[in-house]
Amino acid sequence: MCTNIGAAGDAVVPEGRVYIGSVSDDPYDIRTKLILRRPLGGHAFIGTHLAPLAAASAQSYSDSVSGAPTRGLNEQGLAFTWTLALEKADNADPEGAMKPHDVWAAVMTRCATVDEAIALLERLARGFAGAGMLADREGRLALVEIGRKRINVTERRDRRAGGTAVNVNCWVGMQAEEGDPLCALDNPKVPNQSRYGRANELLAEAAGRIDLAAMARLLSDHAHKDRFAGENPWIPGHGYSICNHGSLHTAAFDPTRPAWGSVSAEIIDPVGGVFWYAYGWPCGEAPEYADQMLQERAWGRFLGFPVAGLPEGDYTTLTGELTHLAARHLDRILELDRATGEVSPGRAAA
Repeated sequence: MCTNIGAAGDAVVPEGRVYIGSVSDDPYDIRTKLILRRPLGGHAFIGTHLAPLAAASAQSYSDSVSGAPTRGLNEQGLAFTWTLALEKADNADPEGAMKPHDVWAAVMTRCATVDEAIALLERLARGFAGAGMLADREGRLALVEIGRKRINVTERRDRRAGGTAVNVNCWVGMQAEEGDPLCALDNPKVPNQSRYGRANELLAEAAGRIDLAAMARLLSDHAHKDRFAGENPWIPGHGYSICNHGSLHTAAFDPTRPAWGSVSAEIIDPVGGVFWYAYGWPCGEAPEYADQMLQERAWGRFLGFPVAGLPEGDYTTLTGELTHLAARHLDRILELDRATGEVSPGRAAA
């Protein structure tokens, strides 16, 4: 349950870059950690691994989406992020249906460009529905609606024909035909409308000056944060802002009725070959309610991990610590403050 933003093109992003960014929204007991894999016979990639801390609160959800990668960047400069979409219930899994992390692992290890990734997505048996965002080292960006029955490419951007893009937890092109109407953008009760509208508003305001610092600010936006997440008819407890502070205002995290929010945020730079990661809310604010579990550990800043030169292994834990492997390679890990000359959102709030 996420928000993805992207920007490409010389008139939009400085220095011919392309960026895709995301907040990863989940129950607070289902978290991400950063991993790097170097498989034999395939492209190395860095990305997030999603997993429950223990027995998952939303077990069916956890079973369907847990694994690695859930976002990624490979050594060829191909990057992806995605959001879950709610498909019509009668769209059944095809024979040999693959879970999302298996599909994206195939894309990461076998593909080098946006077009190669789209072609592979079309061939694979998909046991999920989602809105994908792809970018590559040549500055290309594409939005891909992924269903069990078909694939639909809704937008393309490149260095010459640049622009911005947004994904939330529904489709645009295939929604009327294949999507569940509960999650459509025209339903104001579900957070898709508030997050999609706000992300596009912020991207329009930032047009022509979207850099890493701007991406971090966009992902840390709190418009609609004060709307009670218990009003959400699709997932009670999942909030309405991009930097999602979902809460049911309960005395503790309740696995039978969990609160959902942004458990991490990611900015991927395919041209520079860096995966920027922030554990917890990217804003770095302290939790307000007891059911916002582990958000006191939020980094409030992005660290950049280059896929080139780092060895295989886990670089963070599910509870937000840097691992011994990360500590051994701190000289190669970047800080957004130093990279952009600006204070990251969480640092500014502190």
